[in-house]
Amino acid sequence: MARWRRTALVVAMLTLGGCGSVPAAAPVGAPAAPPGPAPTSAAPGASTTSGSPGASAAFNAADVMFLQMMVTHHGQGLDLVRLVPDRARRTEVTVLAAAIEVTQRAEQETMRGWLRDWGRPTEADPNAHAHADHGGLPVTGPEQIAALGSKTGAEFETAFLNLLIGHQHGAVEMARTELRSGTYPEARELARRIELSRTAQIDQMLKLVGQAGSAG
Repeated sequence: MARWRRTALVVAMLTLGGCGSVPAAAPVGAPAAPPGPAPTSAAPGASTTSGSPGASAAFNAADVMFLQMMVTHHGQGLDLVRLVPDRARRTEVTVLAAAIEVTQRAEQETMRGWLRDWGRPTEADPNAHAHADHGGLPVTGPEQIAALGSKTGAEFETAFLNLLIGHQHGAVEMARTELRSGTYPEARELARRIELSRTAQIDQMLKLVGQAGSAG
């Protein structure tokens, strides 16, 4: 499918869906809120301060870790979905991947903006031991992505969907950790949207895997 046609499909989908509920058959991607003014740093475990989010809200170590891990995780997801246009055969898979790319690029830029405002690195520490207290950093490795890139057609779609299901499950788990431990209101709201949208994407991908199996 030509690049302009994929873009038109995504624009049409987002126009129809807006920022509210999305029909069950449509891919789901949560729009990212723009970064607010830089908040005041808080000690780990501190609660949110009173007042409007952004201007007076505090963030803690859990917020920083969530954003750094999610930025890295989003980058892996973008590597996955960018394989789709030249390899998938079903329009539903192509449109889903294009919607995920648009959503995750916007979310990634928002999260990097918050981290830059806080004076923190915008990527997760690559040392796996640094994330032991947070359940580990979910990784879709370069070997898996390279192996996926060697497939086409139905074989590619099945492998892609199964890999992305596991990948998005990792995003759901990280979002739930942020909702338990984070304090920055906008990061918590982003985590809530990620939990909902990725859960819906997983449900949609499971249906697409089932449809492929039935067709075979």
